[in-house]
Amino acid sequence: MSTQKDLPAALSHAFEKAIYRVHSPQGDIDVRIGQFNRTLNQLLQQETSRGAAILTACNPGAQICSRAFNDAVQESLLRSLQKLDLRWWPAVNLDPNGKWPDEPSLLVLDISLQQARWQARLFKQLAFVYIPLDGKPALHDVQQRLPASNQAQLNSTTSL
Repeated sequence: MSTQKDLPAALSHAFEKAIYRVHSPQGDIDVRIGQFNRTLNQLLQQETSRGAAILTACNPGAQICSRAFNDAVQESLLRSLQKLDLRWWPAVNLDPNGKWPDEPSLLVLDISLQQARWQARLFKQLAFVYIPLDGKPALHDVQQRLPASNQAQLNSTTSL
């Protein structure tokens, strides 16, 4: 199920066509939206993962940022996941057309859809990939308007 209805069509298309390369303990696995990946599914089952998400903190709002900024926010994402005691494997989001820079990301194991959405929202991402138990990756958009009470938490979480 893809829920990118609020994303501009060109951006939604780019996210849908991207290659999400996971650096698993068994080697690189290319994940594509809507395509079941047997190797990834088997690894997630071995890890007894209830679901997984591919998350990044890089280039918030689909605005290209400096490497230094992206490194800093990606480190903040790592700290946020560590606080939640979540496991992860490194990954990278790739544009098959080479028009968008490679983005470091993480495949986060044993994360719920709601937790993944919250992390993506905290780091001002427009979308993220979620892989449910059936193993079919889906793109999910992220509504970025937070209630005022959550804005302070967002600012403190992403401050560098």
